[in-house]
Amino acid sequence: MAYRIRKKGSTDQPATLPHPGTSSVSSNGSSGGRPLPGFLDDRKKNPLIVAGLVGLVALAGVGLVWHIYSDKKKKEQQAAALETRAEQMFSKNMQNKKADWASIDQLFEKVVKDYPDSSSAKVAPLFLASIQNQLAQPQKAVNWLHEGLEKNSGDTKILPFYYESLGVTFMSMKEYDQALAMFQKVTKFQGKTLADAAYYNIGKVYELLNQPALAILNYRKLQKKFPSSPWASEAEAYIKQQNPTASSPPPPLTPPPVTPAPSK
Repeated sequence: MAYRIRKKGSTDQPATLPHPGTSSVSSNGSSGGRPLPGFLDDRKKNPLIVAGLVGLVALAGVGLVWHIYSDKKKKEQQAAALETRAEQMFSKNMQNKKADWASIDQLFEKVVKDYPDSSSAKVAPLFLASIQNQLAQPQKAVNWLHEGLEKNSGDTKILPFYYESLGVTFMSMKEYDQALAMFQKVTKFQGKTLADAAYYNIGKVYELLNQPALAILNYRKLQKKFPSSPWASEAEAYIKQQNPTASSPPPPLTPPPVTPAPSK
């Protein structure tokens, strides 16, 4: 189960440019403790030349920093293009029983290996895990998801997707305790990203464990916290199956419409 997250472009800023006063030229006109060659031996005689040398050193530093920044930006763009191509192939093959998952897998792996510091490399493990699940290789999926967790440490916008995918993968492996632990993590993120799906999957795990009371408890939490979620209606079907006389929780009260004052 994969989730579409796009994080295109880099937000990195170029490193702080070196101050001209911090060049490698020392106060006695030397560089690295050695006298400057030729006519620069005496700074007092050639103050303008020494000042020019300091400026050149500073410019060289600026050029180096800009080159590094430009190279990083270029790699970010290359990674994004490769990720986009892989995602397009992934989407087209989701409904194809004869999908060439190996080729798609290679593209996402290339993103991770060739551009490990890119934004795309933070997303790619989700797709790689989904592909391994499609190939009935859940342990490989778990490995990719753990790598994704490391790459996204502290990023509360992406981490819920990884924990949710881990939970779904553990469900497929019948490791229900670990699945529950992953889904519980999802519900605790402040942004509540995927929290409705997590509550639904917690209920599903308890269904599989033949614990209908706990399943209904979590389905009720889902309906209360996320009444407009499509998972809430899915949960209602199970609740009614277990207790045909059970009714859905009443919808939240809305204030009556205010009658507009008559115009004068």
